[in-house]
Amino acid sequence: MNRFTLLVLLSAFLVTTGSYCETDILEDPGFQFWCGENPCEWEVEEGEVRQVPTWHDYDYAIELVGAPVVISQRAKRGPNCVRIELIADVEPSAMLFVEIDFDDDGSADWSSPINRQGFQSMSWEIPSASSVRTWRFILRKAAEGRAVIAQLRASSECHSKS
Repeated sequence: MNRFTLLVLLSAFLVTTGSYCETDILEDPGFQFWCGENPCEWEVEEGEVRQVPTWHDYDYAIELVGAPVVISQRAKRGPNCVRIELIADVEPSAMLFVEIDFDDDGSADWSSPINRQGFQSMSWEIPSASSVRTWRFILRKAAEGRAVIAQLRASSECHSKS
């Protein structure tokens, strides 16, 4: 393979896997970057996590190990509406929730249970009051059971009118 072909393939790979959309409000939504035992952009508040492969050996996800486990990330800006896209493989017994804490005051203002087995996707659009300045996105696992998250993407690109 010549250098030009290699450069084209590498560029295509970076565009499709590492692209960052202007409307994205979370860093590393695919849990690809790790600093030692923890994801670099996500705060492990409680419990244990580990990096695991998804459907492909070189595409990583995060597994929430044991219970309880809480990880979170504060959004870099607070939109008036957020679209959450989640890809996860979660046993119902794990009691996993995706939550949002408006204004990062320590109390979840929105919550939804996750119990989709086999890397299925879910999405939500959540409006907020215009006075909300920051959003903290939280994954909270309350019980034993498999909980692997391949993506938690949040964007300010909502499709419905709010």
